[in-house]
Amino acid sequence: MGKLETLEDVKKDIDAEEGIKEVNILFLDVSSTCTGYSIMKVNFHTKSIQLTSCGSLWLNKKTWKDQERYSYLFHAICGYFWIAKQVDYIVYEQYSINPKKMVGVQVLPELMGVIKVAAEENGVGVSSILPQTWRAQLGIKPNVTMDKNGKKKRDYKQPTKEKVLESFELPETSISNITGKERATPSDLYDAIAIGLGWAEKYGLGTLVKGDFEFNPHLGALEQYTNK
Repeated sequence: MGKLETLEDVKKDIDAEEGIKEVNILFLDVSSTCTGYSIMKVNFHTKSIQLTSCGSLWLNKKTWKDQERYSYLFHAICGYFWIAKQVDYIVYEQYSINPKKMVGVQVLPELMGVIKVAAEENGVGVSSILPQTWRAQLGIKPNVTMDKNGKKKRDYKQPTKEKVLESFELPETSISNITGKERATPSDLYDAIAIGLGWAEKYGLGTLVKGDFEFNPHLGALEQYTNK
């Protein structure tokens, strides 16, 4: 994975053969407790994208060791997303280490390493996009408030959710793949969709095709690709 400046660079990285019209790209917003995903059909001829699936993979932070969470995500990518969703390429949000917040700092880089290894199992290319980049492409600005110490707090979660809901109707609650219980739809899911939209804008693929899409299609299906 080199630096991808143009759409042609992207097509080469995806290894799209001459004449290939459409590819399925998996966009991931990774965290230590939940990974949001969206799958978008990208059409190089019409310069368009279409959301086909999205969902949230909770990682059981309470009882699973780090290696168990890594294994779960690994099997989800090289099993479910490759076989059931026929993903051709993966884009994840790039993570930068904040020297002021070092607690648990190793987990996210390791999860991103897991993504790359899982992709390699099936010969799928991987690249990343900075959060500043996809937000700028979509014109997302933070809500700024002051904390009790008088310092500015920048919240991107609500503005991102609002931006995504301009184009898609999504439920406010989501079934957990860990407990099977209903809980609030996490910000990671909205971010994963926004990552796809911002990535597409960056490479001139910003024509959005509206259509039906699956919400949490992995429920009841992911178990066969993992021992969790």
